[in-house]
Amino acid sequence: MAKRELIQFMDELVELASEENKSRAILVKEKFINDFERSYEYEKEVQTEITELPPYYIAAMPDAVQEEIKAKVIAALTEYGECTPENVERAMSSKIYDLDDLIDIKEYVRHIEEEQRKKAEQKRGNVR
Repeated sequence: MAKRELIQFMDELVELASEENKSRAILVKEKFINDFERSYEYEKEVQTEITELPPYYIAAMPDAVQEEIKAKVIAALTEYGECTPENVERAMSSKIYDLDDLIDIKEYVRHIEEEQRKKAEQKRGNVR
């Protein structure tokens, strides 16, 4: 199973979770994928091309939100004395959860969860 297929499968499982358990399901999925990547060094062995990033990736967020996050990341990295173009690029191509120790991500996570809730409601509306 390719990484992309694994992520798609896990995303589909998350969609099946009840609204009360949706955020927990997302966190469990993220932890599973991160642990899997660490155990098997997926990133080092498999070259993947992601065409559609799930909303928890910063690159999939609206441009205005990306710019806001980038400004906060630059400020935080400058404060730590680690503000290099490579570090900024690495942060901006990561998942929002990966920046938790660098910036306050609560408002962005709320936005992501709201978007996922809306998508789930739309899917349920289309099924009925």
